[in-house]
Amino acid sequence: MSKELLIAIQFTKSSLTKDFLNLAKNLKGVDIHQWLDGYAEKGALVVKTVPDIIIIDDSPDAGHLVNRIRAIKEQFPQVTLFTVSENKDPHQIIEAMKAGAAEYLVEPVSDKVVQNAIEEIRAKMASTGRLTKGKVYSFVSAKGGVGATVLAVNTAASLAMNKKSSVALLDMCFQSGDASTLLDIMPENTILDVCKNMHRLDVSLLRGIMTGHPSGLNFLAAPINPEDSEDITAENISGILDLCKKLFDHVVLDCTSMYANDCSIEAFSLSDKVFLVTDMSITAVRNTVRLFKLIRKFNVSAEKIEIVVNRYIRGGPLDLAEGEKNFEKPVYWLVPNDFSDIMSSINRGVPLVKFTPSAPFSKNLQLFVEKIQGLGKEDFRGIKGTFGKFL
Repeated sequence: MSKELLIAIQFTKSSLTKDFLNLAKNLKGVDIHQWLDGYAEKGALVVKTVPDIIIIDDSPDAGHLVNRIRAIKEQFPQVTLFTVSENKDPHQIIEAMKAGAAEYLVEPVSDKVVQNAIEEIRAKMASTGRLTKGKVYSFVSAKGGVGATVLAVNTAASLAMNKKSSVALLDMCFQSGDASTLLDIMPENTILDVCKNMHRLDVSLLRGIMTGHPSGLNFLAAPINPEDSEDITAENISGILDLCKKLFDHVVLDCTSMYANDCSIEAFSLSDKVFLVTDMSITAVRNTVRLFKLIRKFNVSAEKIEIVVNRYIRGGPLDLAEGEKNFEKPVYWLVPNDFSDIMSSINRGVPLVKFTPSAPFSKNLQLFVEKIQGLGKEDFRGIKGTFGKFL
């Protein structure tokens, strides 16, 4: 299974070709190729790779549109076919859809319409197993103030800065919603708007409610009024995450600290990794142990729960070995204490990985992102010892 949608475009109009190729630059997880010399009509034998989507235009020079659609569907029965036309005649639209066109796009076509149409196909393919679903990472802190939101936001931003990855960040701290501040976003819509419209949840609705960020991530904010969080159910969270996993390569959840209700437990259950964020203070370590046990009581697998130590300082009052003895499992990652840089990024509303990529925290997070994607060294935990050995 692939994560990338392969799209072939076959247009007689150079302007359409230019528009769609430019659009592809802004779509993550999409590989668009221009087919020449009527490859779509000639069939699968003339191409090495069969695309997921074929898009053709309606041109008299190329032949009757409906006949062309039928011919292409005979040659590529599993392919989704879009057509672009200036003709708004309802009869032709109906005939084209009957012949096998999944979308009939009327010129001039907006980028948003095309993007939503493509994402709908991505979601359907993910549902049937033809595309791999995205990974979900939850961040939850053992106590307030240890930096789980900072880690969640910067992890999402770092993942999104890879131009090939599509990333969603969901603020599930329903009572506070601090992620908006760290991103300097004043969202017009929130997760509550999705929950009120679950009966018609689809790609266009979710995309319309999410807010884009310069880093490339797509942000779903917490409710503006904390009391509104009572209207969000575990079933809502399940439906939202199911769609997000079909649309995005990575879904990052910023969860409420030292807290577990139906919504957060549903999120943890659907996550590939649950990162318990702590520091090496006595109270934080104690609370981490308690939170770990609490989450396990809800049948969340211990293998998916990982300990992340933030603001780690070698030689602190509680050493790493003592902490791991309490956790009863190895620490997954160590994040250096980079307080001044973090505070500067928070005050400016820009994730530190974007604001200052060379900062110690930023470099560490980039390696963390590599590890969670299976690209880094499995035994490396973010910080090296005095003689270069992994801690």
